[in-house]
Amino acid sequence: MDQNTSVRHSGRKFQWALRGRVTILFVLVLFVVFFGVTARGFFTKISLENIMVSTALFLLLSLGETYVMISGGIDLSVSSMLALSGMVSGVYISSTYHGTGPAIGITLIALALSLVLGLAGGTFNGLIIANLKLNPLIVTLGTWGVFYGGAELIANGSPVGNLTPFSYVLGNGGPLVGWVVWITLAFVIAYAWIARRTRFGRYIFAVGANREAVRRAGVNLKRQSVGVYALAGLGAGAAGFLSMAHFQTASPVAGSDYLLIAVAAVIIGGTPLTGGEGSIWGTVVGALIISVLENGFVMLNISAFWQLVAVGLTTILAVYFDEIQRHFQIAQAARRNTA
Repeated sequence: MDQNTSVRHSGRKFQWALRGRVTILFVLVLFVVFFGVTARGFFTKISLENIMVSTALFLLLSLGETYVMISGGIDLSVSSMLALSGMVSGVYISSTYHGTGPAIGITLIALALSLVLGLAGGTFNGLIIANLKLNPLIVTLGTWGVFYGGAELIANGSPVGNLTPFSYVLGNGGPLVGWVVWITLAFVIAYAWIARRTRFGRYIFAVGANREAVRRAGVNLKRQSVGVYALAGLGAGAAGFLSMAHFQTASPVAGSDYLLIAVAAVIIGGTPLTGGEGSIWGTVVGALIISVLENGFVMLNISAFWQLVAVGLTTILAVYFDEIQRHFQIAQAARRNTA
């Protein structure tokens, strides 16, 4: 393939990616307009804050999942890492806080514990997958059970309260939209920067597109895999702490319904299951689509069971339209090659 052909190919891929982003933005706007018209109070400050906070809590899982799926893998354990890290930090606060003062130091140590535990859990996943060369689906399904079991064992299956006033501030206070949203936004910016501005980030896309070619180029695939899953765990650790702080309870089953939503946000945001493509900002839009959908259903008094049905169907449709687009691209490339 000569340089001009390569440039044209890259240009066409950019055009298709741009069309995909415009499409999901259009879907988001369509949902916002629909619920704004049909659901009274949808555009109120409280409603919009609820959408932002609910988006933030599971978006932290989706950010790392985006990395994993772009690289051609999948992580089913992020929701259980949320539960385990939140439970460990909650137990630490409950055992050390004695009801005096805001306890900023105790809260920040708990946050650090949650982040370190999430990072360690993700690193553990990456090491097993990279060194034993096992299927990521099987490995993370196994660690999903390990982490949830660990969360249950720590508190004997019971939720933990007695949290600090400062944890309440981090979970429910803050300027305009709350610290939960601002912290998540910082993670979004950091993960987007890593994906697009660092060598490690570029390798994530390269591994998903052609793993063998990257290996032949001398890239350490084991280190790359461990790094991707470690960052997925870091986001889960942050989500664990913020979920605990927001609900003021550390629960061993926290985040049990977040796995479907986290993966759905990535897929709806334009990251294919085959890897090699995707973006953090697309995942953000995908997460907002899900939150708008769920919040709109609540305001229309539609059962929560239908919310899961809607999220599942939206995910299937996203995959279906992605496949249609890919088949169309392949057909176009075939026609050009035969012309």
